[in-house]
Amino acid sequence: MHAAVSVCAIFVEQTERTRQSSKADIQRFIEESEHKITSLESQINALVELRDRECACLDSLRYIISPIRTLPIELLVEIFSLAIEDETHIEDAHRISQVCSDWRKVAHATPRLWTRAIRVDLGSQKIDGREQLYADGLEAWLARSAPLPVSISLELYQENSDPRILEEVLKIAPRFRSVHCPDFSPLRLIRRLAGCRLDSLEELELGIIDSVLSISEHPAFTMVPRLRKSSITIVSDEPHILIPWGQLTDLTLDSDSVDIILDILPQCATLTCASLITSGWSPNVAAAQLTRPPLTLSHLHTFSLELTPPEHMRKILGVVSAPALEILHLNFQELEDGLQSPAPLAAFLIQSPNITRLEILSGPYSPTSHEVIVALGHTAHLTHLKLADPRGRFLDDTLIEALICKDGVAALVPHLHNLVLDDIDEDRFATDALESLFVSRWRTDAEITLGAPAVARWSHVELRGTYSEQFKESMKMLQRKGLPIQVVIN
Repeated sequence: MHAAVSVCAIFVEQTERTRQSSKADIQRFIEESEHKITSLESQINALVELRDRECACLDSLRYIISPIRTLPIELLVEIFSLAIEDETHIEDAHRISQVCSDWRKVAHATPRLWTRAIRVDLGSQKIDGREQLYADGLEAWLARSAPLPVSISLELYQENSDPRILEEVLKIAPRFRSVHCPDFSPLRLIRRLAGCRLDSLEELELGIIDSVLSISEHPAFTMVPRLRKSSITIVSDEPHILIPWGQLTDLTLDSDSVDIILDILPQCATLTCASLITSGWSPNVAAAQLTRPPLTLSHLHTFSLELTPPEHMRKILGVVSAPALEILHLNFQELEDGLQSPAPLAAFLIQSPNITRLEILSGPYSPTSHEVIVALGHTAHLTHLKLADPRGRFLDDTLIEALICKDGVAALVPHLHNLVLDDIDEDRFATDALESLFVSRWRTDAEITLGAPAVARWSHVELRGTYSEQFKESMKMLQRKGLPIQVVIN
C-alpha cells in the first residue's frame, strides 16, 4: 500500500526552502512543480495504457484456454438450446446473443434457436414510436430462423393491422409450420393468409371469422400440401373456411350446427384423431333430425365429444362408427338435457370394440350410473378409465358394486388396471364399497403365481378431490397393503 502524503510535512519543508527566497523565486518554484506534474501525469497515462493493454492480453489468453472456448460449436449450440425456456424464449435467445461477440455469431448462425412459437401483434398498439422497433425486431427474428419452419400465433387487438408487420409475417408464409388465428379474426386477414403459398404448413388453428359482409365465395386454403392437423370453428351464419379435409389426420371441429360437422366428416377419410364440439345456441337444432347414412371412420384412433344439445350427441353417436378406435373422451359437462336412452352410446361402443381408454366428464345431464354400466359392458378391452364426476351423477354405490370383482361372476371390464376418479363426492357412495372395489382387483405377486387372475391387477389408482381425514386414512391403509393408490388433494 502506498504511504499517504503528509501535507503538513510538505508545508514545513517548502517553508524552510523559501525562507530566504523572493516572491519571484517562489513563482519560479511553482512553475517547476507544474512542469514536473505534467511530466509525471504523461508518464502515468502511458503506464496506465500499458497496464490496460496487458490486462486485456491476460483476459484474452485466459479466454482462449477457457473450457467454454474449447467446446465444439455443436455442443455450445446444444447448451444454448437447453438454456432457452419455452415461456421466455424470446428474452432468453436475445440474452444469450448479448454475452459476447463470439456467442452472438454462433446464436445468429443457428436458425433452430429462433424457431420456437412466437406471438405476433398485427395491430398498431405500440406507443412512443415503437412500431418501427417492433417491426425491425420481428424482421430480424424471422430472418435468423431461416430456412427452418416456424410457428406463428397472429394477434389483432385493434381493428386495423400494421401494414409493415403483416407484410413481414406473410413474407415467410412458405416457412409457416403452424398458424393460429384467434377468434373474430377479420375475413380480409384470413383471405390474405389463404392466398399465400403455405408449403410447410402442418397445423392450422382458426377461430370464429369476423365478417360484416355477406359473401358467396368462401376463403379456401388450397396450397397446403403438408397440412395434417387443424382446429377450426365454423359458425353457420358466418363465412366458412374451406380446407383440404381429406389430408387431415387430426381435426378439432367446433360448430353450432351438427349438420355442418356431418357434412365435413365424410371428407376426412384419413382421420386418426378427432374432437367434435357443438354449442347450445345453435339455430339449427331442428335440422339435426334429418336422416343421414352411416359414416365409418376406419382409421380413427382417438375420439372426443363435447356436445351441448342432446340431439347432437345422439345423432353423432347414431351415425359415426370407428372400428379402430382405442381412446374415447366423452364430455357431458355442457349437455342441456339427458340422452333419454343408453342405446346410442351402446350402439357406438358395439361398433368400436377395441377401446382401451375411456374418459367421462359428468354434467347435470350426464349418464346415470346404470347407463355407464351398460356402456362399460361394451368395452371388454378397456385398460384405462377416468371418471370426472363433479356433479355426483354416476359414481355411486351402484356403479362401484358393478365394478367389484366377485367369484363366479364375469367381471365388468376385466382388463382394467388404471383408474382415475377426479373430483368425486365421497358422500355419494360408501367408503367401504370403494375399498372393496380396490381390494377385489388386487393380487400380490405370490397370489398371481398361483393361477391366472380373473381380472388385471391395479397398476395405478388415482383419487383427485377434497376428502375427509377418515376417507384419506382408509386409503392410506390400502396403500400400506401394497395397493398403488395415489390421493391428490385439489
